Amino acid sequence: MTEGRPVRATRTAAELTAFPSVRAGHVMTGPAAVEAWTQAAWLMLAEGRAYIEDLEGGTEQPQMQQAAKLRLLEQLLDIDQRLAGRVPVDDAHCLAVCLEYGMREVVDATGPELAEVFGLDEEFGGESCAVDEIHLLWERLLDAFPGELPDRLVAEGQRDMLLTLRVWADLARAAGLDIGFLAPFMKAA
Repeated sequence: MTEGRPVRATRTAAELTAFPSVRAGHVMTGPAAVEAWTQAAWLMLAEGRAYIEDLEGGTEQPQMQQAAKLRLLEQLLDIDQRLAGRVPVDDAHCLAVCLEYGMREVVDATGPELAEVFGLDEEFGGESCAVDEIHLLWERLLDAFPGELPDRLVAEGQRDMLLTLRVWADLARAAGLDIGFLAPFMKAA
């Protein structure tokens, strides 16, 4: 306690560093980096944006919001694993791994910090769901992402999405890859 106030042990979404390895010069081989960052971009714009949309549209359904924020946290861990060059853990283990080890690629955060930002102390099935910190973190991730992530959920985003896919295909070819590595992600979306 400091002068009657509890000392906060975790950082808020505004204090977490988004994509810290990009700033630090994390190096992967060219093809591996192209594949990892393209997968990360797809997962953020297809899956991540969908979960954010669920959080925004579910204000009358806090239980649905709670499920969406858990899935978003798991999705961010999946992206974190890919950007680290690791094989992502199975979905059944994402939350446990995230809370135990935190993240280092998407955001530099410990498990307790992520639990705080995502409001995991809330009663599941309760009558409210706090999402402000999640929205702040999401906006910081979009701003810090090395490249543009079009919003495919809005009409003008469809055109931007097609242009982005074309750029990704060109980038993959230049790295000696077949953009087909995105096919399973696109089918799942």
